[in-house]
Amino acid sequence: MSPIKVLISLGLLCWATILLGLKKGWVSRKDVIDYAVALLVNGNENEDVAIIAGGESLEDDELFNLILNQIKQTDDTASALDKWRLAHLLNIAESDYDEQTKLDRLQEVYANFDYPEDMASCSIYSQDEIDPLVAMMQVIEELKSRLT
Repeated sequence: MSPIKVLISLGLLCWATILLGLKKGWVSRKDVIDYAVALLVNGNENEDVAIIAGGESLEDDELFNLILNQIKQTDDTASALDKWRLAHLLNIAESDYDEQTKLDRLQEVYANFDYPEDMASCSIYSQDEIDPLVAMMQVIEELKSRLT
């Protein structure tokens, strides 16, 4: 399951998370439009959301500004990065990859998120006695309990 689908399944997708994902390349323009359409289908009547839903022809700056307006109106941006981190870690944990591939992907996530302190034990270079994949599961549980 892709990281954005993980966020959707956990009910953690919001405009701040969408914007961060768009900036990092974890979300496509289609994902943004699909999210806006889903909001409209579920009763959201915001004009900006409607514009985003039909936003195939919007310039990037226009799209970013519309999303920023939605963030100002609705979202807490503080946890967006942690939501994506949780989604990427769950993506690894739930994958069918072999152990070495999971370790490699875990190291990529650790680096891509600028070596968060709570993931120090996930590093293959950690001096801890804990297996990095076990440490990853602990981080997942901590993030889940804080975010959901």
